[in-house]
Amino acid sequence: MLVTAFVAARAEVAIRRDGIGGAARVGGLAVATDGAVAPVAPPSAAGLSRRELEQLDTAWRVLRWGPFNGTCLRRAVVGGYFLRHRHPLLRIGVAKVDGAVAAHAWLEVGGVGLDPDGGTVYRVLDIPER
Repeated sequence: MLVTAFVAARAEVAIRRDGIGGAARVGGLAVATDGAVAPVAPPSAAGLSRRELEQLDTAWRVLRWGPFNGTCLRRAVVGGYFLRHRHPLLRIGVAKVDGAVAAHAWLEVGGVGLDPDGGTVYRVLDIPER
């Protein structure tokens, strides 16, 4: 839990100072910009070990409590930190919800989207070629 708190604090500073790119670096994440979407599934479907599942569960539980801001981006960054040896991707998507544009972030590991909030309604942002 202490590691989660430390990483969450680093992520918060990075988000405020450097935006998504800085936050991704804290979590050891690559920002996915290809527009492809992996099927969303429970973390166990990504072939994670029992220890990795426990770390992810603990991190996401800690982020639900104050003083942490457990938004989707923060969950993805902190969760990605614990899975960084698996080279996770950070996905950012947008959707129109009740007439307003909403953004969402989630992790992808081994071709599986790890999203407790169901990011299937979001269209992944991609960077056009120049």
